[in-house]
Amino acid sequence: MIRLGISVEGATEREFVNRVLRTHLEISGIHVTAVDLRGNVCIDKIRTVLPPLLGSFDRVSTLYDFYGFKGREGRSVAALEADMASLLDAPQQRRFLPYVQQYEFEALLFAVPSQCVQWLQGTHQQHESMSQMVREAGSPEQVNDRPETSPSHRLKALFPGYDKKLHGPDVIEFAGLGEIRAQCARFHHWVSRLEQWGAAQP
Repeated sequence: MIRLGISVEGATEREFVNRVLRTHLEISGIHVTAVDLRGNVCIDKIRTVLPPLLGSFDRVSTLYDFYGFKGREGRSVAALEADMASLLDAPQQRRFLPYVQQYEFEALLFAVPSQCVQWLQGTHQQHESMSQMVREAGSPEQVNDRPETSPSHRLKALFPGYDKKLHGPDVIEFAGLGEIRAQCARFHHWVSRLEQWGAAQP
């Protein structure tokens, strides 16, 4: 069993890892532990947490939002992931998989509007609004990151009772990962690479 530590941005991502991703990856022979960074994600902060994580786990990954990443200064998601990898030497890099969610964790909920509306006891109009946002953006992961139009802000506007720390992990646990992976290519690629670590075990 591979021991995988995932450094997460906050409570929402922590609950997702502990309740959904852990169960999924156990099938691949991977035991997952979420390590909560408690917000304010930036390269300097990540630099301090990676060495102890690599000392405590066989493999390490990350789950941070692009939207909340401090000091990104025009860098893309891929550039931020490359910058994280560059903090480590070559042997450490082989045990590390950096991942930044574009644009927010809540983008994943836009892949499953039916389940989101069902869980939140919404309406057909709210379902259609979510679907239209995805059509306009091109994919759930492209629902953009301006403060007034980020995925979490859109969900809050659609569902006034939406609680991101509670309902995000709830909806994904209810929906399962299949449709989300089918529509969210970057997220699917990350999960696939984590699965491959398990498959590579002797």
